[in-house]
Amino acid sequence: MATTRTLDCPNCRGMQEFRLLNDEEKAAIRAQKGDRHRVDNLWRCTAMGCLTYYRHLNKGDRDLLPERFREEEGAAAE
Repeated sequence: MATTRTLDCPNCRGMQEFRLLNDEEKAAIRAQKGDRHRVDNLWRCTAMGCLTYYRHLNKGDRDLLPERFREEEGAAAE
């Protein structure tokens, strides 16, 4: 399975690189949405400062990661 995909980011308003969520991000979503929420195949935009994630090819199910993940990605992208 590819580690990144180019997908449309509704917040960035264009095509961006997305990656699968890591374990910490998955845990944060489960804490937010409940243990029964499926976190497999969730892709996160890697653009600096963007917190958007969604299931591949299902932008209608998109959401934002908690704010604490914003700085980590911005620092990693530099």
